[in-house]
Amino acid sequence: MKNEKSAMYRRGRGWSTSTPLPFNPSQPARVAACGASEQQGRKTCSSVDDDKNMKMPQPHSHDPFDICPRPSPAATVVLKPPLLVTNRERRKQGGGPSPPQVVRPGMILLKSYISLSDQVSIVKICRELGMGSGGFYQPGYGDVDGEGTKLHLKMMCLGRHWDPLSSQYTDYRPSDGDKPPQIPPDFHRLVRDAIAQAQAQAQAQTLPPITPDICIVNFYSQSGRLGLHQDKDESQESLRQGLPVVSFSIGDSADFLYGDSRDVDKAQKLELQSGDVLIFGGKSRNVFHGVSAIHQNTAPNPLLQQTNLRSGRLNLTFRQF
Repeated sequence: MKNEKSAMYRRGRGWSTSTPLPFNPSQPARVAACGASEQQGRKTCSSVDDDKNMKMPQPHSHDPFDICPRPSPAATVVLKPPLLVTNRERRKQGGGPSPPQVVRPGMILLKSYISLSDQVSIVKICRELGMGSGGFYQPGYGDVDGEGTKLHLKMMCLGRHWDPLSSQYTDYRPSDGDKPPQIPPDFHRLVRDAIAQAQAQAQAQTLPPITPDICIVNFYSQSGRLGLHQDKDESQESLRQGLPVVSFSIGDSADFLYGDSRDVDKAQKLELQSGDVLIFGGKSRNVFHGVSAIHQNTAPNPLLQQTNLRSGRLNLTFRQF
């Protein structure tokens, strides 16, 4: 009888019997998708069985997502890569970073800027942070019933949490109460050095430096995508000054779209590869941008061998609130 009532309640609220119920402490694998509506005092994710547990977000309720899963013993055999692949990897490593490219005023591309050793370090740090409290989870845009569309990526925020439901930065993640980890010092160094390198270009002299207090770390699988959007949730002062967004690409290559509107047909495209840094600020601070495709099996082999990074793209974007 109890199960029949629960099923009837779900159908009345718009849930199908295959839709996971909101978070309940007796079911730790289920996550509440209440978001900002709960903070505004509306009861958006209640359950017939245990309504009182939905009053506050429950800490660390998500399942950890490992970007570097350890291979099974049966998968430890490593085949020697073909000579053509080996030579291509050597050329990538030996060439070093290319001169800064001005994509458009305020948008600078640093090709192959992040060294292999720094890429390895970034992956290992993100893996460690991503498995802990405030680590990787799958965000989405929910409605008052706790349903909604999940983004096609895994996300972790450092410094401050960005909430897709409210488009605001918060000190804690509303869905589970987790506090974002701090931005590691090595990341600060890489951001500072990348901006200094970009400023070496005469056309980038107006690109101001930042002291990032926000980093959004996204992991895109092979089917990962992100529609055209603007990064405009920082403070009005930050946006007014055109303080840049600094983006690191690690792993598989991606097609990066950018333009002056959300019209995909009018957008231009860049292929961002592992080790590339893209900076957009000043006149390009409010550019529309997104990710349209991930190219499978394009990550550097030495990176995969030293980290066991999943197939996909790891992207870190730094900004100052």
